[in-house]
Amino acid sequence: MHHLRFRQVHLDFHTSGLIPGIGTRFSKRQFQEALKVGHVDSITIFSKCHHGYSYHPTKVGRRHPQLKFDLLARQIDACREIGVRCPIYLSAGLDELAAFAHPTWVVKKKDGTMYKPLEVEWFVRILRFNSPYLAYLCAQIEEVVQRWPDNDGIFLDIISATRDYSDDALQAMKRRGLNPEVDADVDTYGAEVLLDYYRKTTAAARSVRRDTPVFHNSGHIAIGAHQALNFNSHLELESLPTGGWGYDHFPLSARYAITTKFDFLGMTGKFHNTWGEFGGFKRAAALRHECGAMLAYGAKCSVGDQLHPNGEMNRDTYRLLGEAYAEVEQKEPWCDDVTPVARIGLVSAEQGQGKWRGHGTTCEADQGVARMLLELHQPFLVLDEGAPWDAFDLVVLPDGFVMTPALAAKAQRYLAGGGRIIAAGSALLNEAHTRFAVDPGARLLGRSQGEKDYLVATPLAAEVGVKTPIVIPGGAYEIKPTRGKVLAARREAYFNRTWEHYCSHQHAPDAPGAASPAAVVSRQIAYFAHDLFSRYRSYGQPLYRDFFAAALRLLLGDRMPVTTNLPSGGRINLMEQKRERRYVAHLLYAATSVRGKFNQQPIELIEDLIPLRDVQVALRLPRKVKSVRLVPDGRALEFVQHAGAVAFTVPEFTSHQMVELAY
Repeated sequence: MHHLRFRQVHLDFHTSGLIPGIGTRFSKRQFQEALKVGHVDSITIFSKCHHGYSYHPTKVGRRHPQLKFDLLARQIDACREIGVRCPIYLSAGLDELAAFAHPTWVVKKKDGTMYKPLEVEWFVRILRFNSPYLAYLCAQIEEVVQRWPDNDGIFLDIISATRDYSDDALQAMKRRGLNPEVDADVDTYGAEVLLDYYRKTTAAARSVRRDTPVFHNSGHIAIGAHQALNFNSHLELESLPTGGWGYDHFPLSARYAITTKFDFLGMTGKFHNTWGEFGGFKRAAALRHECGAMLAYGAKCSVGDQLHPNGEMNRDTYRLLGEAYAEVEQKEPWCDDVTPVARIGLVSAEQGQGKWRGHGTTCEADQGVARMLLELHQPFLVLDEGAPWDAFDLVVLPDGFVMTPALAAKAQRYLAGGGRIIAAGSALLNEAHTRFAVDPGARLLGRSQGEKDYLVATPLAAEVGVKTPIVIPGGAYEIKPTRGKVLAARREAYFNRTWEHYCSHQHAPDAPGAASPAAVVSRQIAYFAHDLFSRYRSYGQPLYRDFFAAALRLLLGDRMPVTTNLPSGGRINLMEQKRERRYVAHLLYAATSVRGKFNQQPIELIEDLIPLRDVQVALRLPRKVKSVRLVPDGRALEFVQHAGAVAFTVPEFTSHQMVELAY
């Protein structure tokens, strides 16, 4: 496994051939000074960009027409002089030169087009890995590793399985017995093409040195896609909060990445929005918090930047970055070689987990569960469909989870061993949705047709402060309790909203009459008949989270992993460093606001870091603790240990605080 450094920069350099004077203001000394000011110990630099140009002499591709010297070599020399690693970037899925020179190398869409000729956005001329382009790309990779056999790694970008309807793709599908008119068959062929890409490009990267680090970037780490994941030496979790990902994307991705065998880093950006924003800057406060969050979830840190075409490093960028990375440098001893401590598992509802899926494929139900657990301050791990459940006190099965016979048997074994399950929607039903495959203490009657329903808290849901009906979009499964107790009741609206009958601005109110069950809880299972988690992600009603909190309390009792008075916007996570015989609790808090949009997505900002005072924390730990202190400053904290729980109070912290619990 490749061991990453903590303080990386991803230095984009996608540069038009029309811009003159490329690299003319590059200075080894200024480059090194920027890295030192930024406390950077690793930086990804460019061999080939999206435009298709190389930034060094090449016999395979084409050097940038406005570049008069070997920029990559000078950057590598500058890095090595000061002990900074420098993995090398090559654009794989995008190459404008290749696309225009060889139009048949471009993916053809189902409608017969390749791209809109006047379109200027990226990602419109995706290269086909089932064309001669793949051999061209491999030759470029081989040229780089032959020139720099002692390189620090190869980063390949824009990797995906595409639906390609080019003539030779259609013939290839026909030879394989696949039908191009069936989307699933086209996806199967696309997955085969992608696998061939992984094999050949990874072999090219390691053609000189077998231990060359390699990472294939798709903008998202696909849950359960082990075959594709195994072509990587490490993982880089691209997650720019202001670029449309938001601040809750990274924790969900990291909670899966840490279950794999790979060292991994989080990748944010210095930009106000996202990649390629020249003159865009975050506040230093945002970078400090984002780097703290990466450490809290077990990741190393990477911040994206873009080099000006003239080759001069931006001083303001590295001054801002240095404020964050100076803190990271102090915290590293408590963040390396960590193991997560979590008693709750989120079993992903993502479908087709064997196949690699790129950015934007995380399902809403997974996100809804993750947000609830983050806001309730309960550490968790994300599990793929093949992961064992035995190590967890409780697992959550989101709505949309498909309960195959094999998974039903797995759930029954887990329950027989004393495990607990919280599930929603179809998650406990058989694949045909005709009955419960795992019995929650209720019988399935059917499916309601209401577009709006209402949840009503029962005395079991003490956490829910509103006792009158609470609207929830979408229908529900109609259930009748057998041995389960009713946690929430369901009321229907008078009618669905149509041109014939409607009421007020949005929807009809709850109708009188007997309520039916909306959620039941038994000794080991809590089941919600609505798609509670995806509704929470899309609708954002905190009262839904209150019902989930009630289910957690009823199932776990005094075994709740964490109790704290952190606000819902705060975060807590727990790691163990076994070699040092200590746990490290990470506390996070920053207020976010929404200002502006990027690609129709709201931009979440952090500008002010507000201190929290007298934060009370109680952690259930498997080992007896002998000391508790704030780190890295070393201030000792008083603590109480009783019945497997360690309680302490953090007097004050800003943004990110680590607490060492030695055993």
